[in-house]
Amino acid sequence: MTRNPAPAASAERYRALVEYSPEAAYVVRDGIIEYVNPAAMRLFGAPSAEALIGTDILNHVHPDDHAVAIARRRLVLELNVPAPLLEMRFVTLDGRIIDVEVQATAIHFDGERAIYAAARDISARKQLEEQVRQAQKLEAVGRLAGGVAHDFNNTLAVILGHTEFALGELPANHALRADLQAIQRAAQHSAALTRQLLTYARRQTIAPQALDLSHSVTEALRMLRPLIGESIALEWQPVADLWPVTLDPSQFDQILTNLCANARDAIAGVGTLRIVAANVSLTAADCIGIADAVAGDYVRLTVEDNGRGMTAEVLQRAFEPFFTTKGIGEGTGLGLATVYGIVRQNQGCVTVSSTSGAGTRFDLYFPRRIEAMPATAPVTLVSTARPGSETILVVEDEPEILRLATRALGAKGYAVLPASGPDEALELAREHPGTIDLLLTDVMMPVMTGPDLARAISAIRGPLRLLFMSGYSAELIAKQGNIGTETAFLAKPFTLLELTERVRASLDEAPVLVRSA
Repeated sequence: MTRNPAPAASAERYRALVEYSPEAAYVVRDGIIEYVNPAAMRLFGAPSAEALIGTDILNHVHPDDHAVAIARRRLVLELNVPAPLLEMRFVTLDGRIIDVEVQATAIHFDGERAIYAAARDISARKQLEEQVRQAQKLEAVGRLAGGVAHDFNNTLAVILGHTEFALGELPANHALRADLQAIQRAAQHSAALTRQLLTYARRQTIAPQALDLSHSVTEALRMLRPLIGESIALEWQPVADLWPVTLDPSQFDQILTNLCANARDAIAGVGTLRIVAANVSLTAADCIGIADAVAGDYVRLTVEDNGRGMTAEVLQRAFEPFFTTKGIGEGTGLGLATVYGIVRQNQGCVTVSSTSGAGTRFDLYFPRRIEAMPATAPVTLVSTARPGSETILVVEDEPEILRLATRALGAKGYAVLPASGPDEALELAREHPGTIDLLLTDVMMPVMTGPDLARAISAIRGPLRLLFMSGYSAELIAKQGNIGTETAFLAKPFTLLELTERVRASLDEAPVLVRSA
């Protein structure tokens, strides 16, 4: 039989439950704090209970949440019902703003009605939720940007191809050459912007290799010094024992150029740009505040300036493509988006912190290179490609690109079998009486992808030479069914010279048997 404890012992038990509770508990009467447990002292950053007792609870509530707190007090006291869980912000005694969940109910305390509240700090959870929201938003924008860039590359390929044909047929002194060259330059500029979009979407073709970032920064700054300007003090000290990373050198130059340009624009007149590199090992706990981070060894590159900084609203959108606070004609809004895309594409992560009027800091984390990886050397193009007589099956669902490729290759002496899609290509592969020396195909097409088509044709005709073309990247090809990034690849938009030379280089390679999916 259970014996009921004496009232004094029962009261002591309940007091101990509240005193040792990990959840902050406090009592408020007429708006004044009359009791706090140790967890509440920690929550409010108070050195003792006396620092809180006797103070107005609203002194510890964020001003923007005062109305909510007052409405909650009336609900509890006048309707005499426990208030539902509420999220609000507290201001600690040391000035920090924290997100909390609070639940309150009416009680009798020392014979009078009061409010008993329990609160917990949810700042870490809110931070994680915000990181997830930002990651999802940026991922969605990235997919959209990649799709737009892919379609735009097809259009640019047509513009550049026809312009190149027209320039080739005009005499050197023809009046229209200057106009055509202006069109060509504009298309090439648009192609550069499109590459930035593909970088953001992590669909840019890359050639990663082992890099010593300390050496890379030193070399890059030799060229970037004029960009930074003499009025900005540059602080950089090379690091002797920095871990190697795996990164495309041209991508790293893009990163540093964009961050330095961003810092320069943020500094009005005289200022300081500081670059620091360090080896860091992130634990699982360290990764909580860094989106996309996993525990491991990294090289951290910090780029920090003492410029005008960013507001909280601007900071939230810093990596969005086409978002810029600059005036019309002063920037595309792709600089930081490009940085974000490159770091993510290379399995790294990036954080940014900034205060309006007090500068900005970027921390970029690149995974430490452990295993040896052969560098992927880009194909070196010669100035002209020798003519050929081989037969090439060209598969492209964009009619104008198919027409341009057929015309350009035919002019070099090749026999071209044009196909507007996979079905037509398979029919040609079955019925063509002669050899097919090369399959030149787009990657993303209706009905069947380029790699799937290559497998199907290889099953019909045996080993064949392959050349893929796409507005996406070689990395995307690798995901389309067990064909590696070593496969020959031609990125759109391409010039007719690039097309003919890459075809010639592919024809000079031995045929391969395409692996089954």
